[in-house]
Amino acid sequence: MNRMLIVGNGFDLEHGLKTTYWDFREYLEENYLDFLIAFEKMYNFYPIDFGDPYVGKDAQRKREETVYNMLWEKFEELMGNPDIGSMINASECILDDLNLDGGNIGIEETMDDYWENEYGFIQQFPDYVKEWIEQISTDNVKARKKSLINDNECICLNFNYTDTLENVYHIEDVFHIHGSVCENSWVDPIMGHCTRRGIEEHKEAAYKAGEYFDEGEESIHKAIARFLEPINKDTDEIIKNNQSFFAQLSEIDSITIVGWSAGSVDIPYLKKISESVKSEAIWHVYWHDKKAEDMLKNAFDEVGIALEYRDFKSDTKFWD
Repeated sequence: MNRMLIVGNGFDLEHGLKTTYWDFREYLEENYLDFLIAFEKMYNFYPIDFGDPYVGKDAQRKREETVYNMLWEKFEELMGNPDIGSMINASECILDDLNLDGGNIGIEETMDDYWENEYGFIQQFPDYVKEWIEQISTDNVKARKKSLINDNECICLNFNYTDTLENVYHIEDVFHIHGSVCENSWVDPIMGHCTRRGIEEHKEAAYKAGEYFDEGEESIHKAIARFLEPINKDTDEIIKNNQSFFAQLSEIDSITIVGWSAGSVDIPYLKKISESVKSEAIWHVYWHDKKAEDMLKNAFDEVGIALEYRDFKSDTKFWD
């Protein structure tokens, strides 16, 4: 095989599937409202008090626009930055209230109970992502690109969690790099930020605090790391665990990208693919709008894919 197909969420959206981050939020709002409220509070978005006489009629709409623009539009890029300052301030207040002699020794259990009550909800995040994807059906979806039907002569890399390529186009061998609900995937869907460095920094801070027997400070940093862990997409580890997939790309000289805008979270994958395929491989890139085009061009510049190997076009030229 010398051809490769890379698809992202825009591929599913083109087929009428409700797979945006905002669709996920609406699923949480309908089914797990308490979780959604607690989660958005971590990013300084609070429910509206409609009992307040100063709250206008369009307050909910304005709030949703703000939440969308400042969190859910670029969800995976932003979710790695919760309001850690508030977490630290709240926990330090509790430490002060405990007012124990001899520093912060002997309070670890109390603090751990506090963290579990306040922030333990985040452990449900991966389960809710999987539930949401499982209820998205592709059974009635119609193919939008006839030449892809039964095309098993190319290597398919899918950044989506759905079975659109398998169920609609009957392509047998599809690699879901972020997991999937498909029968041939043994990895559950992975959604999250890629700021692994922050997790490691808090673990290191916890270790240092432990060396000085500062159980309060140690507990704070351990809890922050635990909060960030379930919403982390460890791209380096994912690439490491899938070396066999990238190893088979050495003969690829033609790559088609559709519905994938190569956001900052996914730059490591583009770099790894570029290193794995033939150096003179041609990249046929289909963008949906000007914003996606700019993101893709910036990603290609960052990775260092030469201009002479790029073929950028509007995705209107891709679909039938």
